[in-house]
Amino acid sequence: MNTTPTRPLFALYTALLLVGTALAVWWAARTSPEEARNRGITPSEADYAITPPPLPEWSVPVIGVVGLLLALTGGALVIRELRAGRAAFAWGLTSFLLLPVALFGGLWWAIATAPAIGANIGLGLMLITLGPFALVFLLGAALTALLTRHHR
Repeated sequence: MNTTPTRPLFALYTALLLVGTALAVWWAARTSPEEARNRGITPSEADYAITPPPLPEWSVPVIGVVGLLLALTGGALVIRELRAGRAAFAWGLTSFLLLPVALFGGLWWAIATAPAIGANIGLGLMLITLGPFALVFLLGAALTALLTRHHR
């Protein structure tokens, strides 16, 4: 096993990757109030599992593009650290095992804040189906990190 000491910046690069992924997925999966109106859901009928923060509509693509850029930058920096030998492979594996958790988090927030009828049902179904997968990836990342720290 590679015992290369991991630089503290590696955690920052991983955070960029994960936060950026969650933001970009939220943007891609988000249902805007305009889309809800086109589907026949009026603002008075709209039901939210979680009331979304009041964001101007122009800021949504900005947040999504910034998230996408953060994810791409973070991923490239994580890979660069691994290829240069400045981070142990196991830490890279830990970072990439957390990636689906960030993806599910962005998707969860998009569904939780979507204007819908019966919003709690969609959120519950999503938690039942994706929750166990997220838990498996989270436990895998924790186990990999724990084994890496213990091996040192």
